[in-house]
Amino acid sequence: MSQDQPFAPNAEGADKNNSSVENDFGYRLNEINPLNDWFVCLDVKKINDLFRDPHLVGVRIVDHLPELGIVRFSVIDSKKAFPLLADFIENDLLTNNQPLRQPLPPRDDKVTESMSFSNSFISWLGGSSDRDKLGRGVKIALLDSGIDSSHPALKGMAIIEKDFLQMHSSNEPLFKNGHGTALASVIAAQTESYVGIAPGSEILSYRVIDQTGKTDSFAVASAILSAVEDGADVINLSLGGHDGSELLRQAVNYAFDNGVTVVAAVGNDGLGLVNYPAAYDGVIGVTSVGASGRVSSFSNYGEGVDLAAPGVGVLVAGDSSTMMNMSGTSVSTAMVSGAVAMILAQQPNLTPSEIELLLQKFANESEKPGFDLYSGHGVLSLGRLENQNNPQYSDPAITGYYFEHSMGADVGTMPFEVMVQNQGNAWLGNLSLQVNYLGMEKTVRINNLAPGELRAEKLYIQRSDFDELLQISSQIHLPNEVIDSNEQNNKRSSIISF
Repeated sequence: MSQDQPFAPNAEGADKNNSSVENDFGYRLNEINPLNDWFVCLDVKKINDLFRDPHLVGVRIVDHLPELGIVRFSVIDSKKAFPLLADFIENDLLTNNQPLRQPLPPRDDKVTESMSFSNSFISWLGGSSDRDKLGRGVKIALLDSGIDSSHPALKGMAIIEKDFLQMHSSNEPLFKNGHGTALASVIAAQTESYVGIAPGSEILSYRVIDQTGKTDSFAVASAILSAVEDGADVINLSLGGHDGSELLRQAVNYAFDNGVTVVAAVGNDGLGLVNYPAAYDGVIGVTSVGASGRVSSFSNYGEGVDLAAPGVGVLVAGDSSTMMNMSGTSVSTAMVSGAVAMILAQQPNLTPSEIELLLQKFANESEKPGFDLYSGHGVLSLGRLENQNNPQYSDPAITGYYFEHSMGADVGTMPFEVMVQNQGNAWLGNLSLQVNYLGMEKTVRINNLAPGELRAEKLYIQRSDFDELLQISSQIHLPNEVIDSNEQNNKRSSIISF
């Protein structure tokens, strides 16, 4: 079998008669996969042989994905199926249908500790207010819970809908939870009062998540293949699970091979375990930050985190005609998908790997210098992406404070760094950084800061001078001749907890 469920027939079977081995085998199959929902990856000839008369080998064919060589089946007679399945297992071809779901909402206490965005997420990202044409001609496949296209926030949006739950289950009700509607508004809303990241883009809404937030690998893989066939340029997967599957990995690779960028949520469990498919190589795994610029404590972290985006208290389309605040890596993922559409509308020939490198190049630092397992390559910057060819774009920024060691109750001198980044396209010089903490004021001169360059200014405090909380405020002062294109990020005030 694949990585999902290691399994082999009972090793003691050699000392039993064939009937006992087969009975034990059937019991083990049911124990491992009680839903009796299996996949096998085969070449064309073997698929044709299996389809010829599957009842003779004790299985019922449920569906198949010829593009991937995947056959979905159930076992109807474990004794007849024993030789066939034993061969599949021996050659590591058999796997079960892994469950997936939209990320569970983050715990309230993990949300309230961060600053919310509401409707300020585009300006916070440095994006322009004139967005009508951004993303034009680009198709974003939103594999989610479906969309309520009658919502006022989605008025005028280009939407094509498919329902993969109805295709594969006649028992699934038509009720759609609001997850997909919320994400669609963030990506492409275009009303007078509310605008998304890429309003010019077209949404391909593929319903794969049921009313309880659940889905499975086959529904998602089927929708990925359909998205490729329907000409999607970007696939948004604000869903996932703790376990990967060969089927899901192959579907994602199929999208890559066809030039489609895949963006996925890392999850909201606060664990050092990135959800699949975000954890797969090539998928842009997205985490959440609050308006303070710090990574949300509810976000999963580890290998597979590539980029961060706003994900705390973001204003989105809610139930019926309402608007609501939404938190989680799902909404962060939608923002990155919108940014990819924005890029592709201007540079349609970029490959998925080139798009990922561009997002990384123009990302803003988040506290710790360089790549890390919490924020990946940094925070999405619409301002830098939209102005990448504007040599006059100037944006010095304070990105955060970095304490390499939180020394707790220890005494002595504690170093910390104030992180300053040139988030514009012109060299900066003759800047001054003013830092206030513990009743002291420090001023540091900063010269020759190249575009994109990060500078860490080290300062020191005595651990005995404060208890569990430390307040720090900083500001960058510019020469009179320098115009700051984004003034809101050259001031920062934070309370650091130890």
